[in-house]
Amino acid sequence: MKFWIVRLLSVFGAILGCVGIQAVANTQNDYTQRLIILAGLYVTLAVSLNLINGITGQFSIGHAAFYQVGAYLSGFLSVRFFQSAHLPPLVWLVAMVLAGAAAAAVAGFVVGLPSLRLRGDYLAIVTLGFGEIIRIQVQNTPALGGSYGLNVEPKIQSVAFVWLLAILCIAVCRNLLKTAHGLPFLAVREDEVASSAMGVNVTRIKVSAFILGSAFAGGAGALLASYEGFITPATFAMDVSFIILTMVVLGGTGSITGSVISAMFLSYLPEYLRGLKASTGGPLTLSGGTVIGWMIAVVFAVAAIRWVYSDGAKSKAQRLGWLVGALISGVVVQAIVGWGLNHIGKLQDAKVEVGQLRMVIFAMTLIVLMLLRPQGVFAHHEFSWHWVAKLLKKKKGATA
Repeated sequence: MKFWIVRLLSVFGAILGCVGIQAVANTQNDYTQRLIILAGLYVTLAVSLNLINGITGQFSIGHAAFYQVGAYLSGFLSVRFFQSAHLPPLVWLVAMVLAGAAAAAVAGFVVGLPSLRLRGDYLAIVTLGFGEIIRIQVQNTPALGGSYGLNVEPKIQSVAFVWLLAILCIAVCRNLLKTAHGLPFLAVREDEVASSAMGVNVTRIKVSAFILGSAFAGGAGALLASYEGFITPATFAMDVSFIILTMVVLGGTGSITGSVISAMFLSYLPEYLRGLKASTGGPLTLSGGTVIGWMIAVVFAVAAIRWVYSDGAKSKAQRLGWLVGALISGVVVQAIVGWGLNHIGKLQDAKVEVGQLRMVIFAMTLIVLMLLRPQGVFAHHEFSWHWVAKLLKKKKGATA
């Protein structure tokens, strides 16, 4: 009985949280609302890809293809059949999410089943190729708008639905990790041969992971099409798959908590950098010398931090002190090198908008993390209330 009470309270809390996010979004401008929507969509995409890459141990880099399948199928159905269906907008939105998820699940089955004998880089190439096939096919299909794009009518914008799908995706993946149903997925990730010898149906597990992860991506695509009202093949280009993969790697493959946090952070970072303004009101710019100085400073700081952590003889307090020193030294190096380079006329005159550097900063963030913590920020760890209670108990015992 206690188990079901906890589950019901969790469902009620999730719905209440989505309504709260919707209420907060309604008080914001269109730009902020769009950021909230994109954050929810990327959370769904990152967590669903983590099911394939992190929890099951496959290597898919074509997740944008399933995102696109759901978006275009729901957009096409909305254009053709919404007027004749005579359904309330929110009911129609739910139907489109289910349709997009079903179509993407079929696509996941089509990709997953023939690719079962492939692993690692070979599987990555297949999924990447599938993504490009879908994008090029859509681009050359007049009924889907071709390269121009597809106008989706009506536009049904619901922040609550976007985050409800994200929470549902998180709940499904978390239950796989925390219950016996997820043990075969983890076994396949650790060792396919050993898990097969222990009676795990490796084929079924792999295909199930692809189908489930693709279905959530397709549902997110349907919500994107409904919110934007216009989609093009460029919206689902190859770099979108790499961005989603970056979110999974940055948070930690196998960590749902890491995927959620990194998805929200990386979906916000480029938009924040795009909106930075100078004191004059124009776009914030940096000189060429300053940009090069920061790059050299990052390299210096990363090398110093790696040296600090390579010395196992240092205590935690010593490492913390050296870490702070390395960061301060990086800032000092940037100031000195940037000052020197800015005395070179061409570098001083070369002005670069910070908004144009957002993808460079995006890439450097990932490179730095891979050098300092290749397992990701959270690795395989998860946030839980039990962990919070244990941490508080430790602190209480220490103060006593």
